Amino acid sequence: MQHQMWERLDWVCKEQLLTTMVHEWWDNGECEEAPSELPLFLKPYTNKFCTQQGANCLATVVYAMSEGKQRWFIDEWIHQKTFVEKLKQYNYRPTNADNLQIGDVVVWHDDNGIIQHAAYFIGRNLFFNKHGQTIFNPWKLLSKEQLYKEWNHLKAIVYRQEEN
Repeated sequence: MQHQMWERLDWVCKEQLLTTMVHEWWDNGECEEAPSELPLFLKPYTNKFCTQQGANCLATVVYAMSEGKQRWFIDEWIHQKTFVEKLKQYNYRPTNADNLQIGDVVVWHDDNGIIQHAAYFIGRNLFFNKHGQTIFNPWKLLSKEQLYKEWNHLKAIVYRQEEN
């Protein structure tokens, strides 16, 4: 909806439209409490809503992989090709390891190899995550069980950063 169209609507219509949008897109808010050892670069975003539209899970993970050094990523929408390039740039490679390590990235692919979701492992069985790309989808910490349950219909691949 364009600004001019919005301005022409009466308040009742605006309220109905926003209520409908919130009902359809609002995240249920379930999240895990941040542990005391949460990295400083994640603290400003953990269990918080965005202030602008567009940020997606891939951007969230790239921001985390950069350890906050690439601040602008957190607010962006990133395409799968860019995400794959950033995995390579930060020296992340698929691993067959069963145990997750802090800094691992889990990527969920569909049957066509299209990335549908990604999350960043912070330890203590928790992931830094973002479902969706609207302001109604917060960055939040989710348990491994909750995240894997949500995406269990897809193939999960763990990426780990290799030493240079």
